[in-house]
Amino acid sequence: METPEFKMSPRLNDEIYLVQNPALGAVLMWEFVKGYKRQCTGAGPSLPFLFLVLPIIFSEPLRTIIGRTNSTSGLRLFAAKFSKEQELLLSIQRRMLALRQTSLSSVSIALDSGLLTLDCTTAVVNYSTKRYPPNIPDTVRELGKHADKLGGWCGALSIQEVQTALRIGF
Repeated sequence: METPEFKMSPRLNDEIYLVQNPALGAVLMWEFVKGYKRQCTGAGPSLPFLFLVLPIIFSEPLRTIIGRTNSTSGLRLFAAKFSKEQELLLSIQRRMLALRQTSLSSVSIALDSGLLTLDCTTAVVNYSTKRYPPNIPDTVRELGKHADKLGGWCGALSIQEVQTALRIGF
């Protein structure tokens, strides 16, 4: 007996792509790196950190908790807010795997457009000092603020501490 395959309608697939598109992801990664560098003076984040941005920012429940958490609270307090909803925190790893192609496309766009630079010998990412175009919607700016905050939290910790706090592996 054959198992039925899950097939997404082309329209639903297009709608998901419009929301979770690599160009938006490139801007969010740029904001993440800016926040990271502001918190961690010196080197930027290593490349694996960028694969954390979209799974968290593109998740409504996770993004809502970011919005409710003060910038000074840090990643550990953010993670502690999921004590009653552990499945949300544990879903980050699964979302990282599901969005890895979109994340990789976003990294590529960010590098090609000059938003980010990558040191190929150390895998450290840096950002350019570009500005938003004047007509960016407020919703995109809001997503950017969340990515910036997440970057700041990650910049205050080592990669191992981030993995432990979020229960993920790179």
